[in-house]
Amino acid sequence: MTSVSLIIWGAIGIGLLSVLFLFHELRNAPYDEAPEPAPALSEVEKQRARYLSWD
Repeated sequence: MTSVSLIIWGAIGIGLLSVLFLFHELRNAPYDEAPEPAPALSEVEKQRARYLSWD
């Protein structure tokens, strides 16, 4: 192998390793930035609004 092909294969290897590292980091990323889900209203709270007086 010539030195040029060794450089090319080395660059390919480093590129593949960096892609694998990025996939690994993305898989293990924390999800702290995700918005909190809105609390679901129970059936009682949904029906309570019907019986509140408008006074």
